Amino acid sequence: MLITADMKMADLIHLDFQLLAVIQRIGINLGFREKTIDEVCKENDVDTDFFIQIARSFHDKDYFPKEKFFTFKAEWLIHFLRRTHQCILEYKIPEIEEKIKLMVEDLKETTRNYELIKNFFTEYIRELRVHMELEETQVFPYVLALSECIESKTKTEGFEKYFNEYNIQRYLEDHNDIEEKVFDLKNILIKYLPPPTDSCKYNSLLFEIFKLEKDLQDHSKLEDKVLIPKVKLMENELENL
Repeated sequence: MLITADMKMADLIHLDFQLLAVIQRIGINLGFREKTIDEVCKENDVDTDFFIQIARSFHDKDYFPKEKFFTFKAEWLIHFLRRTHQCILEYKIPEIEEKIKLMVEDLKETTRNYELIKNFFTEYIRELRVHMELEETQVFPYVLALSECIESKTKTEGFEKYFNEYNIQRYLEDHNDIEEKVFDLKNILIKYLPPPTDSCKYNSLLFEIFKLEKDLQDHSKLEDKVLIPKVKLMENELENL
């Protein structure tokens, strides 16, 4: 089924329940009754086409309109990425941490194995927080300030004060692969740990890690294929003003 503006928003969730995350992160709350995607977006001050393109790219892994994304305002993408950070750090990570803690408590004979998993994940969370904090404190403010300069067709005083020596290439030099360790953790759980005494609880943990991995892949795809190339174009545009 093709996602279109006249499709009911509720039908979109029935089409793919995972799009609940897209709806929430774009700033739309549930309770839209029989309203269409276009009606709900307009009521929430969301660009309908931007919402549809995000939803389609999350629903269909083979669909990714990079050139189309370049036409949207950088602010819309930053807003979406920031809400994704919030969801991952405040909800998904604590949920996985709690599940790992329960596994450690339940498996007394093999506690050491699960303590290793807990320590591995704790270190990963530290790296993930550093990665996202860099984006929140440096990259996103830089992109928003850059966008403001282009809008006003001049370098603003704030931009020259805080970002004149900064560019997106500096971020790329520190940019690391945040999905790789999640894949490693998933593999350790699947291949190398002793059989669990409670398979349902164990599989629930694995399921959440798979979801986290998918979330991070989608997040990185938007950053690497849209945000960073778009910022490079914006930097060139600013130089030519």
